[in-house]
Amino acid sequence: MKRSIVLVVIATALGLSACTSTPTPAPDATATSTSSSTATPPAAVVTTVVTQTVTNQPPPPAKPVIGSFGYGPLKLGMTLQQALDTKLITPDLGSHPDSACTSHKILGTDQGVAISKKLGVASITFTPEMTSDGVGIGATEEKLKAEYTNLRPVGPNYTWAADADNNPAATFVFGVDKEKKTLWAAYLALKDQECHN
Repeated sequence: MKRSIVLVVIATALGLSACTSTPTPAPDATATSTSSSTATPPAAVVTTVVTQTVTNQPPPPAKPVIGSFGYGPLKLGMTLQQALDTKLITPDLGSHPDSACTSHKILGTDQGVAISKKLGVASITFTPEMTSDGVGIGATEEKLKAEYTNLRPVGPNYTWAADADNNPAATFVFGVDKEKKTLWAAYLALKDQECHN
């Protein structure tokens, strides 16, 4: 009798196991799935595209300004080729071949550069937009005097001159329209330049 109870228990356990497990069907290449509730969806592939706005962009190249040694990378004393290599000036504007100097324009401005065949870049004219202090052609004489405290009178063609800070070879020269009280000339030049008076 004990054997029959054990067999009944084993048979019952096997029956429950058979009822609760789902057999795995053999793959059929021609079969199509009609039930989406019992099928497991394929794993989703997620591609994330990150668009980042850069708020700390590199600053634009510094705008050149007139200083005691030149206009940004364009320096007094540079040879003609060195000056052209700065990409700040035009080629010769048509100087006479026998002239001691060539004439050029500063790109993006109407201001000129004189380059001596002997001394290199000899003078650079400038406007307030080309400076850090707002002095240049078109500025008032009052602004000039406020910014340049070492002015001395000069003549006969110009009104004021000032030694360039830390550059004993250069000077700033200014011409003032006496009626308008504004600058008609402003340039940085080598003291011994030969391109103009």
